[in-house]
Amino acid sequence: MYIIHTADLHLESSLETNLDPIKAQGRKKELISNCARLLEYAQENNVSKIIIAGDLFDDAKISTRTKNHLCDLIDSNSNIDFFYICGNHDEEFILKEKSNWPSNLYFFGNEFKTYHFDNVDITGINYQPCYDFSKLVLNPEKINIVIMHGDIDKDIKLASLKNKSIDYLALGHIHKFSMGKIDDRGVYAYSGTLEGRGYDESGEKGFVKLNVTDKVKAEFVPFALRVIHDVSLDISKFETYHEIRRNLDLKLADISENDIVSVNLVGNYSLDLVKQNEILTDVLNDRFYFARINDLSTLKINPKDYENDISLKGEFIRNVLASNLNEEDKNSVIEYGIKALLKEDFE
Repeated sequence: MYIIHTADLHLESSLETNLDPIKAQGRKKELISNCARLLEYAQENNVSKIIIAGDLFDDAKISTRTKNHLCDLIDSNSNIDFFYICGNHDEEFILKEKSNWPSNLYFFGNEFKTYHFDNVDITGINYQPCYDFSKLVLNPEKINIVIMHGDIDKDIKLASLKNKSIDYLALGHIHKFSMGKIDDRGVYAYSGTLEGRGYDESGEKGFVKLNVTDKVKAEFVPFALRVIHDVSLDISKFETYHEIRRNLDLKLADISENDIVSVNLVGNYSLDLVKQNEILTDVLNDRFYFARINDLSTLKINPKDYENDISLKGEFIRNVLASNLNEEDKNSVIEYGIKALLKEDFE
């Protein structure tokens, strides 16, 4: 028996915090179309069950269009059983209009509920601020898959799940894949989100595929349409924009043009370096689906070198040095002032 464990799809998320409006709208559609891709994979790989460990939606309110589309997808894959618990984002949604969903979509409530399939029991519970694990009673003679949503460091205490006859604990809430042991018998795993939505969700995204026989074997399957890459470039030794561009090209050489890139400029740069961040951003957006420059670099300057400089720069620095600011604030004001004089964008 093959089972897919996924979670945290957050359909209908607002993505304009990280993307421009046009790309954000496109990504929202891709999050939904990825569900269809997942079902195509399931059909091609003999998957008979799909677990959705919470936060299928980003909010309790979703559009009728999205709901109907999901109903059609699930209904048209009637040979696959779907098991869905509510997460902290969509915890109240399924309590409404449950009868309108396809019969092969199985729900859970606010107490542990079990569905039985030959040698496999699938048990789940909707997200709870505080779980009562004394009510989790499993048959030790069966393969037990348990579905929950929450943080194992806060909401779900692994110590409370030891010796409960759990073979696989399918978790949602953390948007990055991870796996660990519960006890000598069982393991837990976060599938992570199926698709990264923001720059804090960089790296490979996908789902967990379970091969269930007399035991459970789990493997992570990368599946994202677009991977978000978080790349840092130290510009301390560079003297020109072209050096930045050339070295960044080397850093990004193996990244697909379909992906999303966040470039962090770090290090201490000299006053003579004109970074041209706006031009660099345009270049990257021509190359990738979407890109941004996150400038974390700092200006490397010795204020005393400009004490006798007769330029506007020198006059500005001397005025700051003569102020009543402390040394740290003086250096900060000089850095931002020089950036302004160089007509660089800064926050």
